[in-house]
Amino acid sequence: MMHLILVIAVVIILAASYLLTFALCRAATRRDMLEARWCEESAGSVSEESHESA
Repeated sequence: MMHLILVIAVVIILAASYLLTFALCRAATRRDMLEARWCEESAGSVSEESHESA
């Protein structure tokens, strides 16, 4: 009986760590996409301003 409880606890810990890793990777990917989009928009607004001043 104690062996079964230990196995269940290990499985739960492994599943939780897998889900946490997946969530962190997904958040990092989303952050990278938002940063890339923000950099593109910033570069676009700077180039438009330089055309207006010229």
